[in-house]
Amino acid sequence: MNTNFSNFHFDDFFLEYKNKAGIFLCTKGTAEILINQKIYHLEPNILYVISPLITISKISQSEDFSGIHILDDQELFYSAIHNISDTILQLNLRASPCIQLKKSESQFLLNQYKRIESKKLQQEKVFGSESSLLSQLIQFIEQETLLEVISIYYRTKKVESQAIEKQESIVYDFIYSLHLNFKTERSVVFYAEKANLSRGHFSTLVRSKTGKTPSEWIIAITIAQAKNLLTRTSKSIKEISCELNFPEQFTFRKYFKQYVGIPPKQYRQMKSQKTSRPK
Repeated sequence: MNTNFSNFHFDDFFLEYKNKAGIFLCTKGTAEILINQKIYHLEPNILYVISPLITISKISQSEDFSGIHILDDQELFYSAIHNISDTILQLNLRASPCIQLKKSESQFLLNQYKRIESKKLQQEKVFGSESSLLSQLIQFIEQETLLEVISIYYRTKKVESQAIEKQESIVYDFIYSLHLNFKTERSVVFYAEKANLSRGHFSTLVRSKTGKTPSEWIIAITIAQAKNLLTRTSKSIKEISCELNFPEQFTFRKYFKQYVGIPPKQYRQMKSQKTSRPK
Protein backbone atom coordinates (compact mmCIF):
# COMPACT_ATOMS: atom_id res chain seq x y z
CA MET A 1 0.00 0.00 0.00
CA ASN A 2 1.31 3.43 -0.94
CA THR A 3 -0.19 5.54 1.82
CA ASN A 4 0.74 9.10 2.69
CA PHE A 5 -1.02 10.04 5.89
CA SER A 6 1.06 12.39 8.00
CA ASN A 7 1.44 15.76 9.63
CA PHE A 8 3.70 18.05 7.62
CA HIS A 9 4.76 21.66 7.31
CA PHE A 10 5.02 24.11 4.44
CA ASP A 11 8.32 22.76 3.06
CA ASP A 12 6.62 19.42 2.34
CA PHE A 13 3.29 20.72 1.13
CA PHE A 14 3.55 20.01 -2.60
CA LEU A 15 2.67 16.34 -2.86
CA GLU A 16 2.10 14.21 -5.94
CA TYR A 17 -1.66 13.83 -6.34
CA LYS A 18 -1.70 12.05 -9.70
CA ASN A 19 -3.93 8.96 -9.54
CA LYS A 20 -4.48 9.62 -5.82
CA ALA A 21 -7.61 10.16 -3.78
CA GLY A 22 -8.26 11.42 -0.27
CA ILE A 23 -8.36 14.65 1.70
CA PHE A 24 -6.19 17.38 3.20
CA LEU A 25 -7.14 19.19 6.42
CA CYS A 26 -5.45 22.44 7.42
CA THR A 27 -4.63 22.42 11.15
CA LYS A 28 -2.47 25.54 11.49
CA GLY A 29 -1.50 28.67 9.58
CA THR A 30 -2.88 29.86 6.26
CA ALA A 31 -2.32 29.29 2.55
CA GLU A 32 -3.51 30.43 -0.84
CA ILE A 33 -3.96 27.49 -3.20
CA LEU A 34 -4.93 27.19 -6.83
CA ILE A 35 -7.37 24.34 -7.41
CA ASN A 36 -8.77 23.83 -10.91
CA GLN A 37 -7.74 27.37 -11.81
CA LYS A 38 -9.57 28.91 -8.83
CA ILE A 39 -7.88 30.40 -5.78
CA TYR A 40 -8.90 29.16 -2.34
CA HIS A 41 -7.84 30.49 1.06
CA LEU A 42 -6.94 27.76 3.56
CA GLU A 43 -7.00 28.18 7.32
CA PRO A 44 -7.60 25.80 10.25
CA ASN A 45 -10.68 23.58 9.87
CA ILE A 46 -10.79 23.94 6.08
CA LEU A 47 -10.56 20.71 4.14
CA TYR A 48 -10.18 19.99 0.45
CA VAL A 49 -10.91 16.77 -1.37
CA ILE A 50 -8.37 15.11 -3.66
CA SER A 51 -9.57 13.15 -6.67
CA PRO A 52 -8.50 12.51 -10.29
CA LEU A 53 -10.79 15.39 -11.36
CA ILE A 54 -9.08 17.93 -9.10
CA THR A 55 -5.76 19.53 -10.02
CA ILE A 56 -3.57 21.63 -7.74
CA SER A 57 -0.99 23.70 -9.54
CA LYS A 58 0.23 26.52 -7.27
CA ILE A 59 0.52 27.29 -3.55
CA SER A 60 1.82 29.95 -1.18
CA GLN A 61 1.61 29.61 2.58
CA SER A 62 2.53 31.05 5.95
CA GLU A 63 5.61 29.82 7.77
CA ASP A 64 3.51 27.92 10.31
CA PHE A 65 1.22 26.27 7.76
CA SER A 66 0.58 22.57 8.48
CA GLY A 67 -2.08 19.91 8.23
CA ILE A 68 -2.81 16.23 7.71
CA HIS A 69 -3.35 14.12 4.62
CA ILE A 70 -5.39 10.98 4.22
CA LEU A 71 -4.06 10.08 0.80
CA ASP A 72 -3.75 6.80 -1.04
CA ASP A 73 -3.91 5.23 -4.47
CA GLN A 74 -7.32 5.91 -5.99
CA GLU A 75 -8.21 2.21 -6.17
CA LEU A 76 -8.30 2.07 -2.35
CA PHE A 77 -11.27 4.42 -2.32
CA TYR A 78 -12.78 3.05 -5.53
CA SER A 79 -15.22 0.64 -3.89
CA ALA A 80 -16.38 3.18 -1.30
CA ILE A 81 -17.06 5.86 -3.92
CA HIS A 82 -18.45 3.41 -6.46
CA ASN A 83 -21.18 2.35 -4.06
CA ILE A 84 -22.62 5.87 -4.01
CA SER A 85 -24.32 6.06 -7.37
CA ASP A 86 -24.58 9.83 -7.65
CA THR A 87 -21.32 10.98 -6.03
CA ILE A 88 -19.64 12.41 -9.11
CA LEU A 89 -22.67 14.28 -10.41
CA GLN A 90 -24.21 15.62 -7.21
CA LEU A 91 -21.12 16.50 -5.17
CA ASN A 92 -19.53 18.22 -8.13
CA LEU A 93 -16.21 18.19 -6.32
CA ARG A 94 -14.34 19.58 -9.27
CA ALA A 95 -16.28 22.83 -9.02
CA SER A 96 -16.32 23.01 -5.21
CA PRO A 97 -13.54 20.95 -3.58
CA CYS A 98 -13.21 22.83 -0.26
CA ILE A 99 -15.24 22.38 2.93
CA GLN A 100 -15.40 24.55 6.05
CA LEU A 101 -15.57 22.10 8.97
CA LYS A 102 -16.84 22.48 12.50
CA LYS A 103 -14.27 21.90 15.24
CA SER A 104 -15.96 18.61 16.12
CA GLU A 105 -15.66 17.44 12.50
CA SER A 106 -12.00 18.38 12.38
CA GLN A 107 -11.48 16.50 15.63
CA PHE A 108 -13.05 13.41 14.10
CA LEU A 109 -10.48 13.51 11.27
CA LEU A 110 -7.64 14.02 13.74
CA ASN A 111 -8.89 11.03 15.73
CA GLN A 112 -8.90 8.97 12.53
CA TYR A 113 -5.33 10.09 11.95
CA LYS A 114 -4.37 8.82 15.41
CA ARG A 115 -6.09 5.49 14.73
CA ILE A 116 -4.13 5.09 11.51
CA GLU A 117 -0.84 5.98 13.18
CA SER A 118 -1.52 3.49 15.96
CA LYS A 119 -2.19 0.69 13.49
CA LYS A 120 0.91 1.59 11.49
CA LEU A 121 3.06 1.42 14.64
CA GLN A 122 1.64 -2.01 15.38
CA GLN A 123 2.32 -3.08 11.80
CA GLU A 124 6.00 -2.18 12.12
CA LYS A 125 6.38 -4.83 14.83
CA VAL A 126 4.79 -7.75 12.99
CA PHE A 127 4.82 -9.44 9.59
CA GLY A 128 3.02 -12.06 7.56
CA SER A 129 -0.69 -12.61 8.18
CA GLU A 130 -0.83 -10.19 11.12
CA SER A 131 0.72 -7.43 9.01
CA SER A 132 -1.79 -8.11 6.22
CA LEU A 133 -4.65 -7.88 8.70
CA LEU A 134 -3.41 -4.53 10.02
CA SER A 135 -3.01 -3.28 6.45
CA GLN A 136 -6.67 -4.11 5.81
CA LEU A 137 -7.72 -2.37 9.03
CA ILE A 138 -5.87 0.77 7.94
CA GLN A 139 -7.63 0.66 4.59
CA PHE A 140 -11.03 0.28 6.26
CA ILE A 141 -10.36 3.31 8.48
CA GLU A 142 -9.38 5.33 5.42
CA GLN A 143 -12.54 4.30 3.58
CA GLU A 144 -14.68 5.03 6.64
CA THR A 145 -13.13 8.49 6.83
CA LEU A 146 -13.82 9.24 3.17
CA LEU A 147 -17.47 8.24 3.53
CA GLU A 148 -17.82 10.47 6.58
CA VAL A 149 -16.25 13.36 4.66
CA ILE A 150 -18.81 12.85 1.88
CA SER A 151 -21.55 12.96 4.51
CA ILE A 152 -20.07 16.17 5.96
CA TYR A 153 -19.91 17.61 2.45
CA TYR A 154 -23.65 17.10 2.02
CA ARG A 155 -24.44 18.63 5.42
CA THR A 156 -22.00 21.52 5.24
CA LYS A 157 -22.46 22.59 1.65
CA LYS A 158 -26.14 21.75 1.53
CA VAL A 159 -25.52 21.01 -2.13
CA GLU A 160 -28.58 21.56 -4.30
CA SER A 161 -29.10 20.84 -7.95
CA GLN A 162 -27.42 23.55 -9.93
CA ALA A 163 -27.04 24.36 -13.58
CA ILE A 164 -23.69 23.29 -14.95
CA GLU A 165 -22.11 23.83 -18.31
CA LYS A 166 -23.31 21.29 -20.87
CA GLN A 167 -19.77 20.23 -21.73
CA GLU A 168 -18.95 19.55 -18.07
CA SER A 169 -22.15 17.53 -17.74
CA ILE A 170 -21.09 15.36 -20.69
CA VAL A 171 -17.69 14.73 -19.09
CA TYR A 172 -19.15 13.89 -15.67
CA ASP A 173 -21.68 11.56 -17.29
CA PHE A 174 -18.82 9.80 -19.07
CA ILE A 175 -16.82 9.25 -15.87
CA TYR A 176 -19.88 8.02 -14.02
CA SER A 177 -20.85 5.71 -16.88
CA LEU A 178 -17.28 4.44 -17.11
CA HIS A 179 -17.31 3.39 -13.44
CA LEU A 180 -20.46 1.38 -14.12
CA ASN A 181 -19.46 -0.14 -17.46
CA PHE A 182 -15.66 -0.42 -17.65
CA LYS A 183 -15.73 -4.20 -17.19
CA THR A 184 -17.75 -4.69 -20.35
CA GLU A 185 -17.20 -1.50 -22.36
CA ARG A 186 -13.67 -0.25 -22.94
CA SER A 187 -14.22 1.37 -26.33
CA VAL A 188 -14.08 5.16 -26.63
CA VAL A 189 -16.68 4.88 -29.41
CA PHE A 190 -19.20 3.38 -26.96
CA TYR A 191 -19.00 6.39 -24.63
CA ALA A 192 -18.86 8.89 -27.49
CA GLU A 193 -22.06 7.46 -28.93
CA LYS A 194 -23.75 7.70 -25.51
CA ALA A 195 -22.84 11.40 -25.56
CA ASN A 196 -24.05 11.75 -29.18
CA LEU A 197 -20.64 13.04 -30.25
CA SER A 198 -18.01 11.93 -32.74
CA ARG A 199 -15.04 10.12 -31.25
CA GLY A 200 -12.70 13.01 -32.08
CA HIS A 201 -14.93 15.72 -30.59
CA PHE A 202 -15.65 13.59 -27.52
CA SER A 203 -11.95 12.90 -26.90
CA THR A 204 -11.03 16.57 -27.25
CA LEU A 205 -13.79 17.59 -24.84
CA VAL A 206 -12.87 15.06 -22.15
CA ARG A 207 -9.20 15.96 -22.31
CA SER A 208 -9.89 19.70 -22.13
CA LYS A 209 -11.99 19.27 -18.97
CA THR A 210 -10.01 16.60 -17.11
CA GLY A 211 -6.48 16.59 -18.51
CA LYS A 212 -6.90 12.96 -19.61
CA THR A 213 -8.20 11.44 -22.83
CA PRO A 214 -11.11 8.95 -22.66
CA SER A 215 -8.64 6.16 -23.44
CA GLU A 216 -6.46 7.20 -20.49
CA TRP A 217 -9.50 7.22 -18.21
CA ILE A 218 -10.53 3.74 -19.39
CA ILE A 219 -7.03 2.38 -18.84
CA ALA A 220 -6.67 4.06 -15.42
CA ILE A 221 -9.95 2.67 -14.08
CA THR A 222 -9.35 -0.83 -15.49
CA ILE A 223 -5.79 -1.05 -14.14
CA ALA A 224 -6.86 0.38 -10.77
CA GLN A 225 -9.48 -2.35 -10.38
CA ALA A 226 -7.07 -5.03 -11.60
CA LYS A 227 -4.53 -3.96 -8.97
CA ASN A 228 -7.25 -3.96 -6.34
CA LEU A 229 -8.27 -7.54 -7.22
CA LEU A 230 -4.65 -8.72 -7.32
CA THR A 231 -3.67 -7.26 -3.96
CA ARG A 232 -6.88 -7.51 -1.95
CA THR A 233 -8.38 -10.81 -3.09
CA SER A 234 -7.12 -14.37 -3.50
CA LYS A 235 -8.73 -14.76 -6.93
CA SER A 236 -6.58 -16.41 -9.58
CA ILE A 237 -5.28 -14.48 -12.57
CA LYS A 238 -7.77 -16.39 -14.70
CA GLU A 239 -10.67 -15.44 -12.43
CA ILE A 240 -9.63 -11.78 -12.45
CA SER A 241 -9.31 -11.89 -16.23
CA CYS A 242 -12.88 -13.22 -16.48
CA GLU A 243 -14.25 -10.70 -13.97
CA LEU A 244 -12.76 -7.83 -16.00
CA ASN A 245 -14.19 -9.38 -19.16
CA PHE A 246 -10.96 -10.01 -21.04
CA PRO A 247 -11.40 -12.66 -23.77
CA GLU A 248 -8.63 -14.80 -22.31
CA GLN A 249 -6.02 -14.82 -19.55
CA PHE A 250 -3.20 -14.08 -22.00
CA THR A 251 -4.92 -10.89 -23.20
CA PHE A 252 -5.27 -9.65 -19.62
CA ARG A 253 -1.60 -10.37 -18.86
CA LYS A 254 -0.50 -8.52 -21.97
CA TYR A 255 -2.78 -5.53 -21.19
CA PHE A 256 -1.63 -5.32 -17.57
CA LYS A 257 2.07 -5.58 -18.45
CA GLN A 258 1.71 -2.91 -21.15
CA TYR A 259 0.46 -0.30 -18.68
CA VAL A 260 2.06 -1.39 -15.40
CA GLY A 261 5.39 -2.62 -16.71
CA ILE A 262 5.27 -6.08 -15.15
CA PRO A 263 2.88 -9.09 -15.47
CA PRO A 264 -0.01 -9.38 -12.98
CA LYS A 265 1.51 -12.41 -11.23
CA GLN A 266 4.77 -10.55 -10.61
CA TYR A 267 2.85 -7.48 -9.40
CA ARG A 268 0.93 -9.61 -6.89
CA GLN A 269 4.12 -11.27 -5.65
CA MET A 270 5.86 -7.90 -5.31
CA LYS A 271 2.99 -6.44 -3.25
CA SER A 272 2.75 -9.60 -1.14
CA GLN A 273 6.47 -9.51 -0.35
CA LYS A 274 6.24 -5.87 0.76
CA THR A 275 3.39 -6.73 3.10
CA SER A 276 5.00 -9.83 4.59
CA ARG A 277 8.56 -8.46 4.89
CA PRO A 278 9.72 -8.21 8.54
CA LYS A 279 10.06 -4.66 9.80
